[in-house]
Amino acid sequence: MRFRLKFIGLLLILSGVLLNKWALAYILAPDGEIQSKIFIVIISLGQILLLIAGLWLIVSKSGYSWSGKYLWGLSLLCLVMIFAGAYGTIKFSYNTAINRGWIQPEIKDPQELCTWLSKKENPFFGEKLIDTYSKLLKEANKHPDRPGKIVRLKEKLAEQLLRHGRVDEAIEKLESAYKWALPKNNPSIINRLRRALGIAYLRRGEVQHCIQMHNSERCIFPIKNRGKWTKIESAQKAIEYFEAYLKDNPNAVDVRWLLNISFMTVGNYPDGVPEDQLIPPEVFASRVASPRFRDIAMDLGVATFNGAGGAIMDDFDNDGFLDIITSSIFPCEPLRYFHNNGDGTFSDWSAKAGLDDQLGGLNIVQADYNNDGLLDILVLRGAWMGPKYGRQRNSLLKQNPDGTFTDVTIEAGLGNTAYPCQAAAWADFDNDGDLDLYIGNENFPSELFLNKGDGTFIDIAKEAGVTNGGMTKGVAWGDYDNDGDPDLYVSNLGQPNKLYRNNGDGTFVNVAKELGVAITDIDTLFSGLTELDEYNPGFRKNLTFVSWFWDINNDGWLDLYVGGYSASLKNVAADYLGEPTRGPRLKIYLNDGKGKFVDATEKMGIAHVRLPMGANYGDIDNDGFLDFYLGTGKPRYEYLVPNVLYRNIEGKRFEDVTTAAGVGHLQKGHGIAFGDLDNDGDQDIFEQMGGFFPADAFYDALFENLGNSNHWITIIFKGVQTNRFAIGATIKLTLNTPSGTRYIFNTVSSGGSFGGSSLQQEIGLGNATGIKELEIYWPTSKTHQIFKNVKMDQFIEITEGAKDFHVIKRKILHFKAT
Repeated sequence: MRFRLKFIGLLLILSGVLLNKWALAYILAPDGEIQSKIFIVIISLGQILLLIAGLWLIVSKSGYSWSGKYLWGLSLLCLVMIFAGAYGTIKFSYNTAINRGWIQPEIKDPQELCTWLSKKENPFFGEKLIDTYSKLLKEANKHPDRPGKIVRLKEKLAEQLLRHGRVDEAIEKLESAYKWALPKNNPSIINRLRRALGIAYLRRGEVQHCIQMHNSERCIFPIKNRGKWTKIESAQKAIEYFEAYLKDNPNAVDVRWLLNISFMTVGNYPDGVPEDQLIPPEVFASRVASPRFRDIAMDLGVATFNGAGGAIMDDFDNDGFLDIITSSIFPCEPLRYFHNNGDGTFSDWSAKAGLDDQLGGLNIVQADYNNDGLLDILVLRGAWMGPKYGRQRNSLLKQNPDGTFTDVTIEAGLGNTAYPCQAAAWADFDNDGDLDLYIGNENFPSELFLNKGDGTFIDIAKEAGVTNGGMTKGVAWGDYDNDGDPDLYVSNLGQPNKLYRNNGDGTFVNVAKELGVAITDIDTLFSGLTELDEYNPGFRKNLTFVSWFWDINNDGWLDLYVGGYSASLKNVAADYLGEPTRGPRLKIYLNDGKGKFVDATEKMGIAHVRLPMGANYGDIDNDGFLDFYLGTGKPRYEYLVPNVLYRNIEGKRFEDVTTAAGVGHLQKGHGIAFGDLDNDGDQDIFEQMGGFFPADAFYDALFENLGNSNHWITIIFKGVQTNRFAIGATIKLTLNTPSGTRYIFNTVSSGGSFGGSSLQQEIGLGNATGIKELEIYWPTSKTHQIFKNVKMDQFIEITEGAKDFHVIKRKILHFKAT
């Protein structure tokens, strides 16, 4: 008898150990998570009781007599609990191993990902939370003595309804909660609902005008002329709620910001805005001139209506005209390929090129990985979705001679892992003539794929010392120390950034802290703590996103841009108003030419909070100094902040020319690409638009540059020993100008890490009177090509090792726009 009791005691202890909250979560909850704190407490108490009972049976010397049936029944119950706990524990352990990267789950192709991610229980794209909150609200309505809970559930349900485009239902829930709250005289709840209602009504107006009644000026900030709304009821309701909120909270700069936008939409800004809440027009005015742009995407049929995604502008069929390819994070949306017909129109070649079965992907990157003269595409998937839903494989799409694309991910050796990512960059880090690939994964080891020269790759990140392991959001290659091989900068959201110096022997060493670009001290990026992003809880410092190398002052040394991210709307609004702010700022580090970087953020005039996501650089006015454009925002609908264009003023500072240029789109901007689409010598800008929520799709924008009087030259490269498109090659232009000799430096790349600009190098020459000398350095052959007295304002092709360049005649296109 005693032996059997001790044995049952051991079974009870084992049951108590195995029936923990993690194991039970995988038994009871479909998503493997138990949200109820009360239920977690009950589980813990149950574990304690089982452990105590088991210990008591083992150590007790009681002479109690137990019937055989009771002992057998208790033994059977223990075995059932043990098997259940073991099942849950094994499932938990397996999923933990997957989440930690110890086990690779089954890798799904894009079509399977579409089906899997579209399921109702998916927290990003499914409507599970609508059902959950609806059921909880229905149950709560049975207990009217707990009205506070009912109000909170209505708020949560309304938020989910908004995310899925059910705006009127969301407003109805919020209005009913507001009517209940008003007589209770609880200012906190009342004002919370006023703010939510103002945002909901503003969203309804956005849908009606910016989407359903879209034109090229809709949602361009500051809103005026054709951008104003004709159905003003929603905006008037938003104004009503925002004004009521501000009476109780006059210093709420975020609501003040939204109030001013609401008045803009009805054409009553600035005159109609209460004086104490007015944001003066001069706050948004540009202090210097800029070329003007116009959005012609709808006119040309390239305004894909989609969620957040990537963009590439390049000549994919080598016909002398730049094409456009876009992606979307929405899991069932295909890549879109818009072919430039060379007559001012575009055709949708997505199906023709075989890209309509490539679904999803927050970012895309172009490169000719096999040196056949045809650009290929890398599709990056899974970003922001964490270890459970973000384990989506990327796709390497090889372009065939007939213009179609084939998914060669598996054959190329890139399909053995699937980690969440959005950042990757190509470079020939070992200078063997083949492009290698670095993929920055989110909270999984990053990968450095060495190109073996036969169409396949092998991951050598561990051996090279570049696994990183952070929440990677930006990746950039650049030879910052001018030693002839590319170095690697990795931007991590919430962890120190890395600058991996290339040792030239296949290994790298992190010198970010030594060179002052790790951003480990919270005060180097922003003062104090910022709002934590709901998708990345726990990140409290060095919140950085897109990054790139560039030479902003033409001294021949690569400088570094790093974009701070994850501020609140309060931070952004306060920054525009010149008030103290705690949000992450943009950062610029100047290369001192002596192996160090100097933080020049304040000096360059960009110590601002702007929430950049997609971003890239180019030369909008052909003055020979690189400018940059930021696609801004965060997932929530309240983040109506303009995308921002900064103009480089002679390498000495940047000026915000958003208003002057007409590119301050309020919708969320992602992949950005610069390129001369119409072959007129100036760079146009394509911006992939749309948000993360299922209902936050928007039309892409194509901002046509209306021109300037400066000179230019466009260079197409043909590598022989160096990779075919000369990525990493450097350009030095010596110019004759009215004020003397001037130098311009450039490096061949597609720009920033969220958007792909054309690989043909479109270089502004300012007021030069001639090109005295054009020098190209080819990194694989380590050779210099020098050409004298090159004419300006033309397209030329340079082949590595050739004695002369070739002038290319390109037809100037005229885009028709309304």
